[in-house]
Amino acid sequence: MILPAASQSDTPAAAQADHARDGIAPLQFVVSFLPDRDIVQTSNRANASLYIWLIGLIVILVPVPYGSHRPMPWAIWAIVASVMMLGFVIRHKEHIYRIQTQSRIMALAALLPLFSAGQLLPLGHLFDGAFPPDAAPETVTLSPSATLLAILRLATYTMLFILTFEVCRRPRHARKLAQIIFYGVTLHAVVAMILLSVMGDRAIWGEKTAYLGWATGPFVNRNSFASFMGLGIIIGMGFVFSPKMHMRADWRILRRQKRKPVDARTVANGVCLALLCTALIASGSRMGTAATIIGACVTYASMATGKTPKVRITWRHLIGAGGTLTLFVLLLMSRDIGTRLLFFMPDLNIRLDLYANIWDLILARPWVGYGLDTFQIAFPLIHDQRASPAVIWDLAHNSYLTLWAEVGLIAGTAPMIALAWSAVRLMRGVRRAPRPQFAPAIALGALAMAATHSLVDFSFEVQANTLLLLVIIAMGLSLSSTYQMELK
Repeated sequence: MILPAASQSDTPAAAQADHARDGIAPLQFVVSFLPDRDIVQTSNRANASLYIWLIGLIVILVPVPYGSHRPMPWAIWAIVASVMMLGFVIRHKEHIYRIQTQSRIMALAALLPLFSAGQLLPLGHLFDGAFPPDAAPETVTLSPSATLLAILRLATYTMLFILTFEVCRRPRHARKLAQIIFYGVTLHAVVAMILLSVMGDRAIWGEKTAYLGWATGPFVNRNSFASFMGLGIIIGMGFVFSPKMHMRADWRILRRQKRKPVDARTVANGVCLALLCTALIASGSRMGTAATIIGACVTYASMATGKTPKVRITWRHLIGAGGTLTLFVLLLMSRDIGTRLLFFMPDLNIRLDLYANIWDLILARPWVGYGLDTFQIAFPLIHDQRASPAVIWDLAHNSYLTLWAEVGLIAGTAPMIALAWSAVRLMRGVRRAPRPQFAPAIALGALAMAATHSLVDFSFEVQANTLLLLVIIAMGLSLSSTYQMELK
């Protein structure tokens, strides 16, 4: 077919000239090629899977060097977290960070490191506290190096919290990360029992010098080890009572097909849960066991609530709840823990005297504290006969009092409010979710456990326990935020 030749006015240049004379701007078109949706989804899943494995491995490895309660591990994990965060930012340049939905909680949490940085200023002469006026330290903190290391540790927590929150935006991602952590904590329990029973009560790095006859695993302190085991048990409780996400068929369909609704993963979770309970018993930690019971009960209660459809309590729930209660009664009545319960009241009186002595330390500097991570240096300033002089009190055995003594009443209360606010959001997420949800339930249980154990111990001042707790909370908050955004 022969087309007529284009006239002079039909050329692109002529058309633009005509539009210009008429005062009309020519339309500009930009051709862009959208990537295949399947390719984008595959890439996102691969990135999420990579960071899920990295976060899980860090949580498993952090306890190995004495619970990472040493300056060298703090520096190492800070570097690792920084590299991971930098890699995430580079690979997700167009990513919209969902952590902004938790801006108020993050602002409250940020008050602690910011205030601690202010304690490095040379303003010690303005706050004498327990010091004579001519002997006040140059800076507000009694040990600038210790406070700097503590700020570094807080930065590690923040980066891994943000990464976990961003990665666990789907239930299957949170469940996968929890499964990795659950098996890793179980591995620690098995190693601890081997070191205690088979290797002649040794530590990973050599001979034990404390808590002989009790399981401590990679930790120095049995209570810290018990907290780590307790968090693992709470995750296991979530797996036991949560809907079987990996089962695509309904229970009725399984019955029709004459197949048992129990698979290898369910059996493995049950075995791991039993191993964790055994290690918890072997630790002999009274408060660790009590706090674990409280956390497990909160997790179970959270799994039994939700929006529509309502959860119907069946005989399986009753058997599971009864078995769990029986297991914890056996924990309390075991030889290791039961014997130590006989000395509960004398030990409690010693702790109360210690707390009264620490309160005097807090009142001497109620607003600025003595510096993050400086309790060991500050307490001898007011140590009197109320706290037994036969014991070296390098820790307060109460995380709330520790925060108030080190950073004052205002900055020390801010992280407590942030955690309480997180608990409120988690409860809202549990109530508004269309079905019982795994991650918010275990996050509430972990928060209840940590809040209880921190009343009489310092387990959650150890990096391994704090990091695991924050990862669990980030998983729960991420999904709770998703439910609330969907409802809006």
